[in-house]
Amino acid sequence: MKADTDVVPIDKYHIHVELYQQPHNSESIIMVNGALATTASFTNCVKYLRDGMNVILFDLPFAGQSKQYNSAGGIIDKEDEVNILLALIERFKPTSLLSVSWGGYAAMMALSQSPSSIKKAVLASFSTQLNNAMLRYVHGARHYIQQGDVKTAANLLNEEVGKYLPRLLKHINYRHLSRLDQHELQQVCFHIEQILSLNDTDYEQLLGDIKIPTLFVNGELDEYTTPQDVIIAKEYMQQCAFEVVPNTGHFLDLEHAEARQTMEGILRDFLIPTEEKIQVA
Repeated sequence: MKADTDVVPIDKYHIHVELYQQPHNSESIIMVNGALATTASFTNCVKYLRDGMNVILFDLPFAGQSKQYNSAGGIIDKEDEVNILLALIERFKPTSLLSVSWGGYAAMMALSQSPSSIKKAVLASFSTQLNNAMLRYVHGARHYIQQGDVKTAANLLNEEVGKYLPRLLKHINYRHLSRLDQHELQQVCFHIEQILSLNDTDYEQLLGDIKIPTLFVNGELDEYTTPQDVIIAKEYMQQCAFEVVPNTGHFLDLEHAEARQTMEGILRDFLIPTEEKIQVA
């Protein structure tokens, strides 16, 4: 299924958007990339959700297919990301949101403002705590990027959070990261500094402000955003649930076929109303 594409002006930016739509779908979902990722990272999600939901993907101004429409220069902070996300939500009226990894923080900031169309949210591979494994990884990545050793930083990603990815995806990761330009690398470092500056109070306030049903999905083998670390969310949220994908690390449905099948079941069960599933069947 080929996407309809659009370039949406938001403030001073131009955002590449991909729309996977079918006439029978009454539900829709917007997906929020993790750090350095592009719309391509949601290929599996599109395949198993498009029959029950319209899917909206986008690239931030410095990344993917948005990059060509935005002049390099200036750093995009979390407030910029949230403003872009909220503008897209206002335009396309998705009924659900799915974020992956560090995209979860911008997603939480947007959800805390209660956008009217969003009724459910999924935060995948996300944690409100920076544990020792994640701190080791982000400090290492920052060091190598600041030293200009991007290839070692790319290898570090594959050796750490991407350790369970198949060889082909590790190769794609390495090629993508090792080709980042100076502006993209500056953006990465700024993003790391923002993440390191957050504290428990920041997360607690955001969690408490999210009123819709929210599902956290983490990989059983993920040492960086562990299932155990995210459970604390239930102390602050009105409606939240938790799922663990067995034998899977940080990249969930990209790691192997069984993880893909499990993620499909988890997401469809949570996001797609029963009547929609019956119609599709």
